[in-house]
Amino acid sequence: MPKDKDGPKPPPKPEKIVPPPPKAPTIGDKARAGRLLSDYLRRIAQEQTEFVKGPDGDDTMVSKAEALARLMFKLALGWDEVVSKKSNGNIIEITKKHNPSMGMIALIWDRIEGRSVPLAGDDKQGRTLPKKISEENKRRMNELATGDSGAINSDM
Repeated sequence: MPKDKDGPKPPPKPEKIVPPPPKAPTIGDKARAGRLLSDYLRRIAQEQTEFVKGPDGDDTMVSKAEALARLMFKLALGWDEVVSKKSNGNIIEITKKHNPSMGMIALIWDRIEGRSVPLAGDDKQGRTLPKKISEENKRRMNELATGDSGAINSDM
């Protein structure tokens, strides 16, 4: 039985199959990604790979988290740095004094006291979560006391 040459032809194959665009991440996706990142950061922070000078002057191996905490305290307390410069063939050692960082002092103090860190960056005056909750509670108490919800009444 001969095939009909004029029969239906299959559609042409596209040269390249274009995948559908990726879905925008949802709040749940972002939360899961944040938890996953935090989990990895905690694991890496516990790795004992960093060397610091111990009280006896010998190098001691500590975790990354401890090394980071020591660096934070160094920045908060200030330190002296000895810089060697070459001048006219002579090596001159200059002691450079680094002042304490008030921002790092505040961050360490807040962490020690168990307070949350500010939500805004350095250029803005950030409100901590407890301050936001306190302000919201004040607003609600004022609404209860005055009976004013802040909505404009059209009955007047």
